[in-house]
Amino acid sequence: MKISWLKLEVLSVDNVKDIVAYICCKYPYSDELSNARLTKLVYLADWMSAVANDEQITDIRWLFNHYGPYVDDVIQSVKNRSDFSVEYTENNFGSTKQLIKYTGDPDNIRVSRKARNVLDAVIDKTKTMYFNDFIDYVYSTFPVSSNERYSSLDLVALASKYRRLKGM
Repeated sequence: MKISWLKLEVLSVDNVKDIVAYICCKYPYSDELSNARLTKLVYLADWMSAVANDEQITDIRWLFNHYGPYVDDVIQSVKNRSDFSVEYTENNFGSTKQLIKYTGDPDNIRVSRKARNVLDAVIDKTKTMYFNDFIDYVYSTFPVSSNERYSSLDLVALASKYRRLKGM
């Protein structure tokens, strides 16, 4: 896959749609990219970027709801777009899940080098995790483990607190 990155470095916050497209192209198990997993992958990328770079790669305002860090921004960024498909299938428990696939041209994905590095690290860390292990990992992150359900998660502020607590 050849992608031109030259003029993309000026972006301070990458477009959620492009981040989702990048994950869809790079994640080795596309049949696992449900809305839940994809949303949490974007959360992990925002969290990792907040810790490493003191900024998120998206402008998403994360909420810790009943199902962990969640927002509708991820699925909304791809619904009704010609370069994505959202398929409704069943998960292992018989419930409906939304599978997201990127059907567009990979050359049209606009993600900065910094965001790409974070996304690659998140994909590499999580690609071998079964769903329950993946969810446990997400729940073990500092923003989730240190906050109450139904609270807003200011990832940049929490990353600063996390770095202080860890002596980073």
